[in-house]
Amino acid sequence: MSLAKVTHAEANLLTLARCVVGSGPGSELTRLLLMSVAPPAKLGPTSAALLEDTLARGVGFALLKEGGWTNEVDGRLWSHALPPLRFTANVVRLLQWALRLPLAEPEVATLQLQGPLTPAEEVFAALLLERARSSAAEHTLMAQPELRGLPLVQLMHASSLARVGPFRVAALTKEHLPYVRGLLDLCGDTWLAAENLKAQLAQPKVLIAVGRAQAAVASAFLDVIDPQHRHLARFFIDAASAWLATHTASSELVSLDPEAPLRERGEARIQAAALWRVIQRLEQWDQQHRNTRFIDDGYDIAQGLVRDWERLGPAGFGAAHRLVAELEALPS
Repeated sequence: MSLAKVTHAEANLLTLARCVVGSGPGSELTRLLLMSVAPPAKLGPTSAALLEDTLARGVGFALLKEGGWTNEVDGRLWSHALPPLRFTANVVRLLQWALRLPLAEPEVATLQLQGPLTPAEEVFAALLLERARSSAAEHTLMAQPELRGLPLVQLMHASSLARVGPFRVAALTKEHLPYVRGLLDLCGDTWLAAENLKAQLAQPKVLIAVGRAQAAVASAFLDVIDPQHRHLARFFIDAASAWLATHTASSELVSLDPEAPLRERGEARIQAAALWRVIQRLEQWDQQHRNTRFIDDGYDIAQGLVRDWERLGPAGFGAAHRLVAELEALPS
């Protein structure tokens, strides 16, 4: 069996793609994002076929690894037909741009794509931002308008995007829901990371922006979910229960600059409770599930959700109410 032959520039692009989907080393991802690497002007037939294979297999595997493997109320991800993973030349444009520019620099040329990204490409973009999180390239990537307006990127990275600047919430549609299903674990991780980071945001204006972004993105997402898809809200339960496992007080959530204006600190505390207001909304859903009768449509799904959300349970829902009340109280 002979090895496929590609140019050095094509190899760099393929390596970056592999790193994004989780099949390449993180050290290579860092090198390729932070250095200026000449990308291929165009892909030859061999490298194009390899990239297509990398994207199809890699994104598909990522959707299984980052949440699709869990046995949700309606089964695992492969229990249902997933829409085709469709990729366009925009992925090549994204990879070429990322290679060409040293993304640690404060000012770089803006990413330019052509036309809307497919849901599968949104998954790829969300994974790229996740792999670059906490690196010197994070700010530059999070600042790109072409990426900031993607519904799946916003759902996963609302907090990080808000720390970079304001954005308008994009409409997430039912077409996105199968892909959300494959990202539930990762969404839970990113929302938990955002909650853990809040105590480090001393400036009220930053925390206000983060909380408002979280609230807007979560509300838009929950509005799209019908009763048949409420299991997709599980990542909020995951993040809340994980945070409560090691924290108890609102003082562990907010630590603002005492010299900041009182009004700003008060608003920041209110906005810091965004996740916990989402949990209050989910508690209402939980009560609806518990009240679903055996003869009602959706009884099996409702009972499955009751069992799944029990790990947060009355104590967790009660903690959400307490945190919201504490954060809405006037700061000292």
